[in-house]
Amino acid sequence: MTSQTQQQSSWLAAHHAELTAGDLWLHYFSIGGYLTEFELDAYLHGMLPIPQGEGNTVALALNELIDDLPRRPRAEYVQGPSADQRPPAAPCGGAPADE
Repeated sequence: MTSQTQQQSSWLAAHHAELTAGDLWLHYFSIGGYLTEFELDAYLHGMLPIPQGEGNTVALALNELIDDLPRRPRAEYVQGPSADQRPPAAPCGGAPADE
């Protein structure tokens, strides 16, 4: 999973749970998140990249709020190095591209 897919799953989970950025931010902040409500809203809409740990804190806050609701899609966590931080794969054909 990449940071982008985590952001998308977070937006989708919040949307399906009908949670506003303000609802989410209040719980997220109470469990130690440091983004402002504005930054959190920008992240959910894919306009602000955030550190992987903060993305996991957003996912945790979302999932805890969702646990109190009827069953909904959940936000995903990233474990280990994110896929968007790995070197690009070799092109088709197996040989690395010339640099």
